Amino acid sequence: MKDSKKNYITREWYNNLVAELKELREVKLPDILEKLAEAKAQWDLSENFEYKSAMEDKDFVNSKIAELEKLLANAEIIEEEAVWTGKWTIWYGSKVKLEIEWDKDKYSVTIVGTWEVKINDWSKDDLLISLDSPIWSAIKWHKAWDEVKMRLWNDRKSVKILEVK
Repeated sequence: MKDSKKNYITREWYNNLVAELKELREVKLPDILEKLAEAKAQWDLSENFEYKSAMEDKDFVNSKIAELEKLLANAEIIEEEAVWTGKWTIWYGSKVKLEIEWDKDKYSVTIVGTWEVKINDWSKDDLLISLDSPIWSAIKWHKAWDEVKMRLWNDRKSVKILEVK
């Protein structure tokens, strides 16, 4: 069953998710089911650590499979390119170089779906910016050298778009 909310993801991320789902279904789950059968053969299941561990692993893998199936069922692939409108315009998958008012550092960002953002992978040279982020709301459909205002909490910050690829 499809939800009405689309999950915007890049083709690369979509392919990664499909590969992960295949690995879970065809490799990990069968291995767990084999361990579960071996543990059941030991008869006393009440104090059988291997059985309990295999059941937990099975539940985890099944929930991950269900999560990936739901994500992929509602996936809409973002084509990874800017849009040509006389100049390159920022859209899903665009690679953009920005300068943000608060520190004047330059950030290289790629616009990706919400599921692709890795919060712990923080580098000014290759940030992944979600379609739900304030930066995206401010820069979408703009072009290189535009200066826009980004809303943050009770403040607005200036963002200068230096380059769009």
